[in-house]
Formats: sequence, C-alpha cells, structure tokens
Amino acid sequence: MTNSEHEKQLATELVRKDLENFPSVVVERYESALEKLTGRLADETCQHWALEGLEIARKTVRSWEAAAEFFDASVAVQRQLPSGQFLKWGKTGNSLCEDSPSLAVAYFKSSPKAMLRLRPRYIDDWSNVCRDLYRGTWKSSALACRLFEATPELLETLSFEEFCRFGGFLEILSRRSYDQAGDALVAGIELFPKIADDADRFIDLAHIVAEKSWRETAGLFDSATASLVELGSTHRAPLISLARRLAVTGVSDAAGVLKDGSNTVNRVPVDTRDRLLEMTDGIAAVSAAAAPEFLRIAPEVLERVTFDQMVNWQSEGIKAASENEEAAIAYFKLESSNSQEILDSLSSSIELSRVREIIQMYCLALTGHSIDVQASQQLADKNIGWFQGELPTTEGTTIYMPAVINRYASKDENFGFFKVISTHQIGHIEFGSFAFDFNVPSNLFEDLRPHLPGAAELQAAKKDEELMKSAGTSSQVETLPSETSDEAVDPVVVDDGIKPEFLTDMSRFFDLFQERRLALDVFTVLESSRIDGYVAELYPGITTMYDLVKGAALASRPDVKDLPAREALVEFMVRVSLGQTDEMIVPTEHKDAARRLRRLIRQVTTVEARVEDAAEAAVRAYSLLIDISNEELEDDDYEQLEPEEEQDSDESGEEEDDFDREEVIQKFMSQLSSDGENNGEPEQNSENEEAGQDGDDDYSSPQEVDYRGEFKPELSQLLSQMQMMESGELSESGEMEPITQEQLEEMMKNAPEMEMEQTEGEEGSDQQVSEMIENLMKELQKRDPENQQFQPGPSQHVDEDGGPLTATEPDTYTYPEWDFRANEYKPDWCMIHEKVMTDGEPNFFRETLAENTSLTVQIKRQFELVIPEMYRKQKRLEDGEEHDLDALLEAVIDLRVGVSPDEKLFWRRNKNERSVAVAFLLDLSASTAEAIDEAKKPSDDWGAPDDPVEYMVWLRSRRSEGLRRTYKRIVDVEKEGITLLVNSLETLGDTYGIFGFSGYGRENVEFYTIKDLDEKFTDIVPRRIDRIAPLHATRMGPAIRHTAAKLSEVEARSRFLFLISDGRPQDRGYSREGVEKEYAVHDTRQSLIEARQQGITPFCLTVDKAGHDYMKTMMEDFSYEVLPDISLLPKRLPQLYRNLTT
Repeated sequence: MTNSEHEKQLATELVRKDLENFPSVVVERYESALEKLTGRLADETCQHWALEGLEIARKTVRSWEAAAEFFDASVAVQRQLPSGQFLKWGKTGNSLCEDSPSLAVAYFKSSPKAMLRLRPRYIDDWSNVCRDLYRGTWKSSALACRLFEATPELLETLSFEEFCRFGGFLEILSRRSYDQAGDALVAGIELFPKIADDADRFIDLAHIVAEKSWRETAGLFDSATASLVELGSTHRAPLISLARRLAVTGVSDAAGVLKDGSNTVNRVPVDTRDRLLEMTDGIAAVSAAAAPEFLRIAPEVLERVTFDQMVNWQSEGIKAASENEEAAIAYFKLESSNSQEILDSLSSSIELSRVREIIQMYCLALTGHSIDVQASQQLADKNIGWFQGELPTTEGTTIYMPAVINRYASKDENFGFFKVISTHQIGHIEFGSFAFDFNVPSNLFEDLRPHLPGAAELQAAKKDEELMKSAGTSSQVETLPSETSDEAVDPVVVDDGIKPEFLTDMSRFFDLFQERRLALDVFTVLESSRIDGYVAELYPGITTMYDLVKGAALASRPDVKDLPAREALVEFMVRVSLGQTDEMIVPTEHKDAARRLRRLIRQVTTVEARVEDAAEAAVRAYSLLIDISNEELEDDDYEQLEPEEEQDSDESGEEEDDFDREEVIQKFMSQLSSDGENNGEPEQNSENEEAGQDGDDDYSSPQEVDYRGEFKPELSQLLSQMQMMESGELSESGEMEPITQEQLEEMMKNAPEMEMEQTEGEEGSDQQVSEMIENLMKELQKRDPENQQFQPGPSQHVDEDGGPLTATEPDTYTYPEWDFRANEYKPDWCMIHEKVMTDGEPNFFRETLAENTSLTVQIKRQFELVIPEMYRKQKRLEDGEEHDLDALLEAVIDLRVGVSPDEKLFWRRNKNERSVAVAFLLDLSASTAEAIDEAKKPSDDWGAPDDPVEYMVWLRSRRSEGLRRTYKRIVDVEKEGITLLVNSLETLGDTYGIFGFSGYGRENVEFYTIKDLDEKFTDIVPRRIDRIAPLHATRMGPAIRHTAAKLSEVEARSRFLFLISDGRPQDRGYSREGVEKEYAVHDTRQSLIEARQQGITPFCLTVDKAGHDYMKTMMEDFSYEVLPDISLLPKRLPQLYRNLTT
C-alpha cells in the first residue's frame, strides 16, 4: 500500500469514526455514496466531499439530517456536475444549514432532479431565491422548503429567470401572509404548465398585484386557473397585459379583468377578439376604471349592434372618459342615458323592456282587455314547466317574449317581429286554445273523442280482464256502437269502478294517445295553423309582416330527406302550416297519408274552426302517423307531392271527412293490444318487423317554429284553471275542487310536454318534477290576492352593479336615479313596489285624540280661521246680498249734480274656492325605531351592515327592542302628528294623501299607501295609521318621484309634497361605492327639482338635529325646517301645513 493510499484510508476511517457519533443512517449513506464515488472523483476531491459532509453534520443538533441527505443525493448530483461545481454545491448546502438544517435538507433532497434542468452556474442563485423566503420562523422555513422541493416541477415549465421572478413574487407576498404565499406556490405549480407561453406575463402581473393589493392574489390565481387556461395564447397574452396595465393603476381588480375578459373573449366571434382587446386597451389609456366595464358589457352590446357599430359607440365613450371618468364608467356600464341613446341610435335591435308598454297597448287594442307582457326567461326561471328562455310563449294569462330581437337590419322590422310573435300568442288566449272542453263538439268534424278509449281506461280494463281470467269467470264487455255500420268494434273490458280523474280537459284528451309526444306535436301544428288562420282573417293589417316571418321560418326548416319517415311527415305538416304549397317532398310510400294530412291542416286553418276541431284533426292525423314506422329512408325513397287541386273540395265549399270512424277507433284500441310493448306501433309481418329492427329510430319532435315558440296546452290550461279558482270564478258545472299536490305530480309525470324535456329513465327526473310541483304551488300563492299583504321583511337583494330594471309585476314602477358625478341619469335604476298598508287597530287613532284633546281643539280653531279667508267681499254689483253704502252715497251725489248714477249699488261675498292637493310622505326607516331621547345620537350612525345576512340579524335586533318597548319612538310621534293633522284636515276639505316608504336596495323600494289622494277618509284609514312601523333604509329619490307622479295626476291649483324624515337619505348601495352620503343627497335634491318642474311645491321637515349639514345642499332653494325637539312634531305639523297652503 502506497503512502497516498494509506493516507486516503486513514482519512476515510477518521470521517467514518466521527460520523459514528450521529445516527447510523448517516454512516450508512456515507459508506454507500463513498463506494460509488470512489474512482469517479479524485482522491483529494473525494476527501473534501467527505469532510464537507462531516462539517454539515456538526453544525447543529439536527444537522445530521442534512448530512444524511447530502450523502444520499451526492451520487446523482455528481453525475450532472464537474468536480469543482460539485464541491461548490456541497458548500452551498453547508451555508444553508447554518441558517436552518431544514433548508439544507430540502435543498439536498430536491437537487438530483433540479440539476437535470439547472445550469451549474445558477446553483447559488437558486439557493438564494429560496433562502430569501426564510426569516427565522417555522412558517417561513416551511415556505422556503416547499419552494426548494417544487423547483424541479416548476423548472419543467419556467425558465430559470422566470423561476427567480416567481420566487421574488413569493417573497413579497410572504411579507404579508405566509399562508397566501404557500397557496400561490401550489396554484402556480398547477397553473404554469397550462399557460407555459404566457407564464412570464402572468408572474409580472402577480408581482404588481402583490405590491398593490396582496389580498387579491388568491383570487388572481383562482381566476387564472378557471379562465386563462381555456384561452389560446393569441388572446391570453394581450388579456394578461391589459390586466397588468390596469393593475398598475391600483383601481382595477386584476382577477375580475381576467375572468370577465376570458368570458367576453369566448362569447364574441373569433374574428373580433383581437380588435375587442385592442379597444379595451384604448379605453384603459384614458380611464383605467372604465376599461373593465367595457370588457364586461361588450357581449351584451354585440347582441344589439354589429362590431363596427360598437366601435362607434366605444369612441363616444372615450370622449366621455377624457372629460369625466365617472361619466365614462356609467357610460360603459350602460347606466347612463347618453350611452343608451347612442347605442339605441346605432342598433337595429329592439329590447322588450323598451317596447313592453307599447306591446301591452297593442294587446289591449287587439283583445279589449289587459294582457301582461314579460321576458321569456322570467317564465323559464320559475321552473314550472317552461324551459326555453329565448322563445315566445304564454301560459294563458301573460305573454312571454325574447328580451331582445335583432333578426333584421332595421328597427321597424324587428319591432314588426315583436308584433307577429305577440299576435300569435294573443291568438292562443283570444281564440280559445286553452279553453278546450273535451265534451264540447267540434264544428267541422264528426266527433270521435267521446268514442275513443283512454290509455288509463284500457290499462285498467286489461288488468281487470286478466284478473277475471285467472279467477275463471267471464267478464262483462261493452262494444262501441256504430251509427254507420252494423258491425261492432272489438269489445273492450271496462270496469265501471275505475274512472281516471284528470285535472284538465287537455289531460283527458292526451290520455287518449299512447304516444303522447307525437300527439302533442301533431296537435301543436294543427292548433298553431288554426291560430294563424284567425290572424290572417281578423287582423289583415299585420299580414305583410306575418307572411315575411312565416317565410323566414319556412326557409330555416330542416331538409325532409334528412329525417326518418314519421318525422318527415310531421315536418311536412309544419311546412304546410307555414304556407308551403309547391316542391313538397314526402316519402313515396306515404304520399296518400301526406295528402290527407295536408287536407286536415287546410280544414282547421279557417275562422270556423275551434280548438275542438284541432283536437279532432289531431286524432285523425295521429291515426295515420301511428301506422308509419319511423325508419330511415334513402334519398330515392322520397318524391315530390303534387300541388293541391281545388277539386279536393266539394261544390258547397265544405270539406268532407274522409276518415272512417271505426277504423280510427280500432287503431286507438289496438295501441295496447300487446301490453304496449310496441309503443303504439302496429303489428307488422315478420319481414316488416326485421326491417323495423334494422332501421326504426326513436321518434323526435320537430324543430320549433321560432315565431310560434313554446306551446304547452296542458300546463297552460292548468294555470288558467288555477287562476279561475283563485279569483273565485266557477265553471258551469259548479264549484271547482282544490287541486292536490299528488294530482299535480301525476299530471306532470304524464304530461307529453314534460316528456320532451326529460329522457325516459333519467335519474333525477322525479326530483325535477317535484321541484316543478313546488314551484307551481308558489306560483299559486303569488297569484292569490290575499297573499299580497304588508310584509315587513326585506325583499331579495339584487347586485347594485346591475343594469336597468324592468317592472314586470303588478304595482311595480321603475324610475331613474341621478348620478351627480357623471352628471346624468341612470335609466330605470330603481324599482318601486307599491302596496296598500295593511289594517291595524283603531285604538291608536282614538287614544291619540283623547290624550291630546286641548291640542286637537287648538288645531281645529287654526284651520277654522282659514275658512273665512276663503270668502272675499265683491262690491259694485248690479245685484247682491245688501246695498253698498259707498256706492249709494256716490249715486245720491251724482243725482243732485245732474249726472246719471251708476246702477251697481250692491255687494256680496263670493266664495274663493280652495284648490289644494297635498301628499304626506313618511320616512319609515329603521332609525325611526329609536327612542326620542336617543334621537340625540348622530343620524349618520346608520349602523346597518352591507352583508344581507348580517343586515337581517341587525334588523331583527332592532325590531326585537319593540317587543320590550316602554318608551316613545320617533315613528310613534310621527303617527301622532299625522293623526292630529288628519283629524283637522277634514274640516278644510283639501285633497290629501298619506304615504310611507322604505326599502333595501334599489330594486326593493317599498311604497305604502295609507290614504290615497283620491280616497275618502273612512274607518280604514285610522287602522292603517296604526300599522305604520319602522322598516329598512331611506332611499328618498324614487319615493319622491313616485309621489310626484301621483300628485301630477290630481287636478288642483296648488300641489304640495310634504316630506317628513328623521335623517339623511341612505340605503345599501345608494351609490357605486356603497353608502355614500353625497351621492344620495344629490339624487334626492334632483328628485325635488323634478317635482317642482311638475308644478309641485316640496317641503321637508326633519327631526334630525344634524340636518342643517346636508339640508343646505339637498334643500338649497326649497323650504325646509329642522325640528329641534321631536316631541314638538304633533303641534308643529298642523302649523306648518297651514302656513304652507294659505
């Protein structure tokens, strides 16, 4: 053994001996690594390596773990690094161990995989990036270790430079929250491989967000994971750059920009996406706050205009942004009237909300009675059986139409389409589609309905027959008699004890059919054709547009040759009903059936036809189609049907019923001949059966006719029947029995209209039906007028950042709101819900008068003094009550001087008619629940939380105080003042009304009528005054506008609006930023200005001692008074009234 070998062995033994002082795993890994490295490393290098490991192990009590990982990783790392870099790698780990053995452990563990993607010169930089996260705490240590461990995975996607920037981002974020930094690291590992080409841009964006608003980083990664991944890099890169640009300003939510931007890009046409992002960038250059609003609203705008038109609209918005950023925000949120007007001028589309009242007037003109009009989506959202939010429909009482029509290039044509679809839906109501009576005979056909066995009857009869057979007894049978033939139809066993019950006559009718979906499709085509016939005959003024729409519907129909046989014939029926007369393609084998179907459609398309005729025609059409297998055909199996010839009609012009009665009945009876196994298909010979197995397809309903929309005859008749029950209307047969939930469930499960939306055997269909039943019950409650009572609870809140509202329910009204920053109105921004105050007890009114007897007498005397002022002495009359002494003296003098005297020698009192109308508007906000000695508390202390759930807790706590109340509240004093005033007002004979208002959010402004302006004072008014109580918030603007609208309808020389409040206007979301006092004050002032412009004199009385602060702005040039002591209100109120109105 040479000296060098001896020295080497000695050094090795010394290291091993020192390492034996640590857990055995250290020595084991050292020996394993030494064995593999010997011969691969120079002796000196190997010695340095062993000593490095020993030094690491000696650092701290737990550093032996790092030494073990160092030895374990060395073999794999040595393969990737030169000797010098290999030793440097060890020294770097040694340095990390000085800070924390845990860091060194993570560093060594991750090194073998990291070195596969890391250049040797970056080792120190890598360790420093991770080390920067460590600040001596266990959380910082855990975060740094996680970054070490994640390095190999991150470097699969990121360049080392990007990795360093990502580490820098984590370091910034970790100063605020280690937990969020850790979450961002995990999210980054998942996200970066999915956006590899744009990871650098996203990391830059994350850096800025962490610096500007670190709490938003979690949302940023969530939004990126959910949104950016779906975008291609072509659009992803500019969107991230846009978000970065906006994030730099600090006024934009970067996560929201990514989410909204991704959603917008996916919704607009591909060829416009780049330009759309460029347009958004252009807005961002002028207004960072307005750009996200444009990005969010762009798809909605493109539903109304073309892209080039949107460019023009955007240009006008940029002009607004250069002048006033608030105006630009409102512009691009479609909250400003200027924005709406410009868009409307550019667009050819028509929004239902803008023409709803016109359509309602149109319906009134056609039918003679009011018909409500709403958006189709509202009916679909109710989940009571209608599912299409884009198609027109009706449920028998209301017409539902698409929210926007943009089919044509001109507004006139789009409005014409609205008229067409509303006319067709009106036709269903006006011409009796839902008034079907199973027992009423048809006009044009021999009635087969009474002779057809229903499916339920047949099933019951078959079960009964089987029971009879098993018991060995004979069954009593009945035959269906024939008036035209001596032969009887095959007997059917009937059990008189089993009589199916049907909620509607439509249900009874559709029970005749085994294949209800086919029956519904056939009936829909025939009934729709009947309605079109009525429209053409009775409403000739709309014929031109109606024909245009029918032609467009016909052009959009599918090719008949692409459909199986039975579906092809149903499609043929649709085409005939739309007016097609030539080039009719039908299956060759079924040309005769096609001719008979065409004849049926022509028969019902007249004003002589009733809905019962459409039902009879459906029975006949069904009997034809049930014989036709729904098999696929080749193109050669179709041919053109010859045009209809006039000789098909007899000389009298009346149509002949060419369907054999017994044949039709027999086909219906045979539906269950094989236990329904053939689903209504006729029995075929074996050859046909084989063909059916090869080519027969399940039947599918035809494509909808757009202007006819969704037709739900059974559900609609049910709802109409419910409406009759709730309104107290009775049928001729007597009282209508209440409908049970079980009956509804049975009807909904069997309704063919439901089969079209559910797949047979689909899991959850029972639950779906149950939900619809529950919603139907709720719909009943809404229609019950007894349920429209005073409800003090808050309504459901809608996002304050939404768009204009539409009043769709009875007694709801929309009003604009004034945005003083944008210097324009937000159109249809607030919704008033007008309700009559429910009755209370008369005791409060009587007790108040009794407790204030002397004050009542004083007030009455004050008002009685007004009465003499209503009379004026009129002198120098030719006739009157008495002689005018002055005129008599002048006449005597004239006579003595020889002058002809004046003959006007009398005087009389002429009554000067007092013509005054006053509306008292009471603030019913929650703050009026305060005790009058607590009213010293500053009214700005609103205290109501923004969160709806917390708000309800806060409100309940306020109201619960009322149960324990032993003190007088502000609202009690208001009620006393109104009581004393009303008691005296009857002396004057002025027209007056009393109203209260409150609410929660812009869409829930509650307006209560205590006494209407045209309502006489009766015993009911004191009862309503008793029910005045504190409610929610104080959104004054819409309440004032609604009161002014009521006053403007009253004929009076003088009109006054008397507002009584306990504080400044305030409400949840009464501005873009929340409860912003300045915004609410300016809107209230603007509403008062509007009232004055209508000839109304506003006056405000507040009991808020701090009222001078905001009243100077709100009532700048209006009369107002701040009452220093609330207890003075009952006495002061009548005085103010007298001063104001005389």
